Amino acid sequence: MASPVIEVRGLTKRFGDRTVLSGLDLEIGRGEFVALLGRSGSGKSTLLRVLAGLDGEIEGTAEVDGTVSVAFQQPRLLPWRKVWRNVVLGLRREGRSQARNRAIVERALDEVRLTAHADDWPLTLSGGEAQRLSLARALVREPDLLLLDEPFGALDALTRIAMHRLVEDLWRKHGPAVLLVTHDVDEALLLAGRILVLDEGRIVAEHVLGHPRPRTPTDHAGLRTRVLADLGVTEGAPA
Repeated sequence: MASPVIEVRGLTKRFGDRTVLSGLDLEIGRGEFVALLGRSGSGKSTLLRVLAGLDGEIEGTAEVDGTVSVAFQQPRLLPWRKVWRNVVLGLRREGRSQARNRAIVERALDEVRLTAHADDWPLTLSGGEAQRLSLARALVREPDLLLLDEPFGALDALTRIAMHRLVEDLWRKHGPAVLLVTHDVDEALLLAGRILVLDEGRIVAEHVLGHPRPRTPTDHAGLRTRVLADLGVTEGAPA
């Protein structure tokens, strides 16, 4: 593994009497693409919030070496700011002129195919366009770690496929470590180099994917069955 961008040791997080993360250990290397799966309530989003620095009331350690950006399931755009000004919010504050910021933002919008919408209002965007804008805002600061919290869950199937391809392309170009929180096993198999399964606040399974990219849904059919079993799902069993 490359030098770690994430090092978590003995991470425990409680909400009152409820323990959500329990002595969790985790390392993610620079440039690695990791998917985190788990049933609802297993602690996935709580771990992401801790890594994003949004929740510091923890036991143990959770260290991130470098800058962090987050893209959530809901794009969380500011409707009173035009598209390009929403992306500006992702830039580090370095005293650049507005013209320089605009040039940087326009390159980011070009990467996510939103150049024509730079001066539009966010409410005029489709769901897929809004999510692409959220990605541009997250990546414009060239983060060392990109956290994706189920960013494709609200999209239709065709838009989700297009977003998978876009995220993989952007990951290859920018090279951040990526932690993708998802409920979708097929999504994890298509995108990740490593899959982790979280249950009762601990990582209970790890799978390394060796198939070359780009992948198809049939490339890891056997592994899909094993990951589903880790999640307590047996294919073919009645619901």
